[in-house]
Amino acid sequence: MRIGTPTGTGVGRANDATLVLNDDYASSRHARIFPQDGQWIVEDLGSTNGTYLDRQKVTRPMPVPLGVPIRIGKTVLELRR
Repeated sequence: MRIGTPTGTGVGRANDATLVLNDDYASSRHARIFPQDGQWIVEDLGSTNGTYLDRQKVTRPMPVPLGVPIRIGKTVLELRR
């Protein structure tokens, strides 16, 4: 699936999110994934349950290596080429 805009992909339960999750553990506006300087960045948007990159809690915008799981609620995402 190809998703996103030049400003990034909003992820959460809200109907206006770019990627809408049907996940009770995800916040309405949970996280944002966006391109910056040739790489992808994940940023938690103040979610209740946190965003995790592999097993590390995202506390600031962090680069996302290909194939490393991003956990939002009980949903797991992964960037691929």
